Amino acid sequence: MTTSILPAVTLDEMLTALGRPTAWIEAGVVVGCLGAAWVVVRLIRGAQAPQGSVWFGRRIIDGVLFPILALALAYGARRVMLGLDLPLAVFKIAIPVLLSFAVIRLSVRVLSAAFPSSRLVRVAERTISWLAWLTVVAWITGVLPVVLDELDAIQFKLGGAHVSVRNVIEGALSAGFVLVLVLWVSAAIESRLLQGAYGEQLSLRKAAANGVRAILTFVGLLLALTAVGIDLTALSVLGGAIGVGLGFGLQKLAANYVSGFVILAERSLRIGDMVKVDGFEGRITDI
Repeated sequence: MTTSILPAVTLDEMLTALGRPTAWIEAGVVVGCLGAAWVVVRLIRGAQAPQGSVWFGRRIIDGVLFPILALALAYGARRVMLGLDLPLAVFKIAIPVLLSFAVIRLSVRVLSAAFPSSRLVRVAERTISWLAWLTVVAWITGVLPVVLDELDAIQFKLGGAHVSVRNVIEGALSAGFVLVLVLWVSAAIESRLLQGAYGEQLSLRKAAANGVRAILTFVGLLLALTAVGIDLTALSVLGGAIGVGLGFGLQKLAANYVSGFVILAERSLRIGDMVKVDGFEGRITDI
């Protein structure tokens, strides 16, 4: 059972509410919240954004802080207007839009910080953006609650527990959100560990950072599955069977991953060393 920020309404009710005079008041309050968030972020950030910062982008609205602050202000203003017994219409659109914007910026900025040279970040940005905005459109038009009810009716048995398709989707989204937070924390820890390091010290700190990321990812996924209500004991048998089946096909990948830690620990190759292999020469920048 999940809760939502705003109650579901039909499209006709939304259009009728937008035609009321109070809708202009709401629009003005929303614009004021956006302006206040912009000013606060501008004052905190200063003239230039910190390099590689998740909170601040190259422009003020590119970072995570602006949409989160705007969402918090809008939600607070909505609570105040509800206390004044004013009918709401614009806030029922503005808050889901700001929530989607915050999710998109958080995911994109964290992925860019965790994988700065990966080409898949751009693909992930487009995928997350499409999913977030389609969810907002489905919510505003009243389609999303109906779809969720239908997905909740499709159930199957996993171990000793009954799981619906909705639970699986919510679990995947929760796991993805937790994974983004884990990458954020691990990227911050890695940046702090590697700051000012060089030579052998850099390789050892890199090994520690990789170990912290792996542990945080594993713990985060377990917490995400538990929060959704999926019994982890029911996944033990299935996970064991899948692990044995995939183990043969992923032996090389696992060996390479472990070899990275071995190389960093033995310091036979270090970050910054010049290497030459089959006529190709270059400097090691990451392991």
